[in-house]
Amino acid sequence: MINLLNGKNARSPFLILIMGLFPLLLQAQLTDITAINEQLTERPWLDHSEHDIYGYRITQVFGERSSPDRHSNLGSITNIAYLDPAQLENKYDRQAEGGAIELFLTRATESRANFKYFFIVIRGEDDRGKLMEIDLDNQPPQLPEANGWWNYTLVLLPDTVEFPFYVYVNDRQSRHLSDFKFKIQTISNK
Repeated sequence: MINLLNGKNARSPFLILIMGLFPLLLQAQLTDITAINEQLTERPWLDHSEHDIYGYRITQVFGERSSPDRHSNLGSITNIAYLDPAQLENKYDRQAEGGAIELFLTRATESRANFKYFFIVIRGEDDRGKLMEIDLDNQPPQLPEANGWWNYTLVLLPDTVEFPFYVYVNDRQSRHLSDFKFKIQTISNK
């Protein structure tokens, strides 16, 4: 390897370090998706489908859009789960008195999967008025996996919530007033 700093045919410690770390960084990015709950990543959910995750029932009220792929494993994914404050292992104490929403999504294009275009609205059992509205930060998506560019985040809920409650996941790039609506309830409250 040519040392570009002094023009001699010697190995640069900097280049050796970069070449050694690059495969590890690439490997980490490609395998991160395996650390996410499989129920969130396996396929798109259909409207009115129920999913029991972490002791809570998540129902997708609406969100599937008309497309040729919507009933296959090829469509875009927007799936959530709820973690209560105890399940967060005291990592976020005062920042997440209401627990957290895990959000996983895939999109066909990189720009549509950046979280800077998304916000979450939390509504109570009566589904009227916002309890919380949380803008997501800029977070570019990860390299394409089976369903395209993917992204994952943990959205901390700063205030306590009572069950059941609704979570709206909205995309500022869409033409819809609300894009996805989920109902979260304890499993014993079917």
